Amino acid sequence: MSAWVSLDGRRKAFVVAATATAIASVAYALILRNVYFGDSAVTALDDIGEAVAAGLASAACAWAARRATGRDRLGWTLMGVSAGLWAAGEVVWSIYEVGLHVEVPYPSLADAGFLAAVPFAIGGIRAFWSRPRGTSSRWRVWFDGVIVALALTSTAWGFGLRSVWESDSPTKALDLAYPVTDILIGTILILAIRRATEQQKGRMAFLLAGVASYSLADSAFSFLTAQGAFGSVGNVLDTGWFAGYLLIGLAAIYPAAPMRAATAQAPLDLWQLALPWMTLLTASAGDVYSALSGHELDLFMSSLTATLAVLLTVNMVIERKEFLEMLTDIEKSHSTLNREFKTALAGIQRLSRQIKDAERVDIDGVRRLAADIHGQAERLDRLVDGLVETDDEDGATEREVAEVATGPGTALAGRSNY
Repeated sequence: MSAWVSLDGRRKAFVVAATATAIASVAYALILRNVYFGDSAVTALDDIGEAVAAGLASAACAWAARRATGRDRLGWTLMGVSAGLWAAGEVVWSIYEVGLHVEVPYPSLADAGFLAAVPFAIGGIRAFWSRPRGTSSRWRVWFDGVIVALALTSTAWGFGLRSVWESDSPTKALDLAYPVTDILIGTILILAIRRATEQQKGRMAFLLAGVASYSLADSAFSFLTAQGAFGSVGNVLDTGWFAGYLLIGLAAIYPAAPMRAATAQAPLDLWQLALPWMTLLTASAGDVYSALSGHELDLFMSSLTATLAVLLTVNMVIERKEFLEMLTDIEKSHSTLNREFKTALAGIQRLSRQIKDAERVDIDGVRRLAADIHGQAERLDRLVDGLVETDDEDGATEREVAEVATGPGTALAGRSNY
C-alpha cells in the first residue's frame, strides 16, 4: 500500500492501465476459447476488439509523439501511423464478417492495411535507435542483426513457417509475408533495445512484448490459412493481436525515467546485453519442437544452424581480439598516468622541502618556488582530469567485457544441433 501511495499521478495511471490490459486480455482469450455468447457475438467481439485495441495504440502513440522531441517524436509518429493502418485493415475485416456476414476474401483490402503498417513500424522502431552502447563499431550492430534474424527465422521455421512454405496454397506468397515481416520488425526492435538509453528501456520492453504477441498471432494466421483451417469464429490465438496492440499502447504511455545530470553513459543492463543471444534459445526450441513433432531436420534448417555457428564463431573471435586490445590500452594508459602523477608529486615535495630547509629566502625566491609549486599543482589537476576521463572509458570497456562474457560463446551451447 505504501508503494502505491509513493507513486505520482502518471505512474498510478499507468499501473491502472496495465492492470486493465491484463484483465481485458485474459477475459478476451476466455471468451474466444469457450465461445460464451454464441458464434456471432464472439466473431463481433473478436473483430471489433482487435480494431479498438489497435486504435487505442495509435492514439497512445500520437499522444506520446506530441510530448516527445527529436527522433523520439518521429518514432512514435510512425508507430502511430502503423497502428492506425492496422486498425483500418481490421475495420475492413469487420465490415465483411460483422456487417455483411460474409467470408472475408483473401487477399482483400484488409491485408493491404495490415501489410502497409509494416514499413511504418520498422521506420518507427529504427527512429528510437540511439548511439551504439557496448559495441565498438557501427557495423557490429548489423552483424548482430544478421544473427538475430537468422535465429528468429529458424524459430519460425520450426514452429510453422516450414508448413507454410511447403503448402500448395494459391496465396502462399501472402501467407509468407506476415511471418517474414514480423521477423524483420523483431530484428530491428531487438537491436533497438540493445541501444536503448536509461529513459527508453521500459518502453522498449513493452514494445517488444507487444510485437512478440502480435507476431505469434500473425504466424498462427499464416499457418492456419495455408492449411485451410482459419475459421470465421475467433481463435484464441487472436488474443495475440488484441493484447499486442494494447501492450504497444502501454509502451507509448510508459512513464519515462527522469533524465540524469551525469554526462557519462549509463552501463548496459545484463538483459540488454543478453537479449540478442536469447533469440538463439528460441531457435533451439524450434529445433526441439520439430524433432518432437516428428519433422526431420531439413536442408534449410541445417543451413541456418551451420550459418549461425559460423557467424557466432567469427563474432566470438572478433570480440576476444578487441577485448585483448582494450586490456593492453588500459594497462598502457594507467602506467603512463601513474608515472606522471608520481613525477608531479615528487616535484611538489622537492620544492616544498627547499622552502622548509632554507635558512633565509628572499621574497623573489619565495615567489619563484610558489610559482613552481603552482605549476606542479596545475599539472596534477590535469592528470586528475585525465584519470576521470580514463575511468569513463574504462566504464565503456567494462560494458564491452560484459558483452564478451554474455556473448556467443555460451549462446552457441543452446543450439540443439551442437
